[in-house]
Amino acid sequence: MRHLDSYVARNVFFATLVVVIVIVGLDAIFTLVDELDQLKGSYQFLQALEFMALRLPRRAYEYMPMACLIGCLAGLGTMAANSELTVMRAAGVSVSRITVAVLKPMALLMVISLLLAQFAIPTLERIAQSQKAVAQGKGDSLSNKGKGYWHREGNDFMRFNAVEPGGVLHGITLYEFDVDAELQRVRTAQRAIYQRSHWQMQNVKDVLIYADSSEVRRYDNIRWETELTPETLSVVMIEPRDMSISNLYGYTQYLQKQGLNADNYLLSFWRKVTQPLGTFALVILGISFIFGPLRSVTPGYRIFTGILVGLVYKYAEELLAPASIVFGFAPVWASIIPIGGCLAAGILMMRKAG
Repeated sequence: MRHLDSYVARNVFFATLVVVIVIVGLDAIFTLVDELDQLKGSYQFLQALEFMALRLPRRAYEYMPMACLIGCLAGLGTMAANSELTVMRAAGVSVSRITVAVLKPMALLMVISLLLAQFAIPTLERIAQSQKAVAQGKGDSLSNKGKGYWHREGNDFMRFNAVEPGGVLHGITLYEFDVDAELQRVRTAQRAIYQRSHWQMQNVKDVLIYADSSEVRRYDNIRWETELTPETLSVVMIEPRDMSISNLYGYTQYLQKQGLNADNYLLSFWRKVTQPLGTFALVILGISFIFGPLRSVTPGYRIFTGILVGLVYKYAEELLAPASIVFGFAPVWASIIPIGGCLAAGILMMRKAG
């Protein structure tokens, strides 16, 4: 029976790997084509190619639940088409035994996904975004061009053109307001470097705003005291969905301490925490399809069904995320509801299949 388990696991595992490679490969081509429209300054084709390559692990992570579902349908579907599952069932192998054999390689892929999300993706995304921003915005550090990064700390608002890993900022603009929301100071700096406990700004222009006048001061270097650290900025410069689970939790606490809304970060936190459960639910649903409604259909139809179910699951999450903010229910439910629906449907169909 051990050899049988290994055979089932191997079929499903390699089918899933092929699906991951195909989906991520197609996505990489579309990403590269999209990046070609953004070439400017020092950001040229080779830099766009590097940007695309650095983001491959992120795309693999995002597509993993759907890939596991389609891989399960393709691997088990091939065995069903060759009557191998029929022979197994006739020999007394239960559906639950086959399910456990399928879940073993999927558990490995879930662990790999979690490791990517926690360690690899945040670092690679920071490198990709900072290299792109510096290449596109080089020489514009005192201008207001480009998207940049915004952050709030108390009554102060900050904008950075580019953030480099290791504690280097480019094109800083600080807006300081009083308790009555009146603008008091605008400070711009070409660059700022982190010095253990503070930032050292370079090429600084200070505009002090009074009731009936303003004053301009210039400095070559000036000390900047703030709670921002390179670790915090590594969070600011990437989207919530690209942050590690630990950073999402920590930054959520930071935002709540500042009195700011942290719903988007909570949504991303719970989505990452529950992704293994979502993958598990989709695989259970896929297995139930093989022993139920998709037992005797063509391989193409199975793959089409997998893509359709995966997209429905993904868009259910996407729709429930803003709904949790609008209607005020806990962000965790935006992830739990689709998982619960898939798991309930899968278990129900598996019971009918015996």
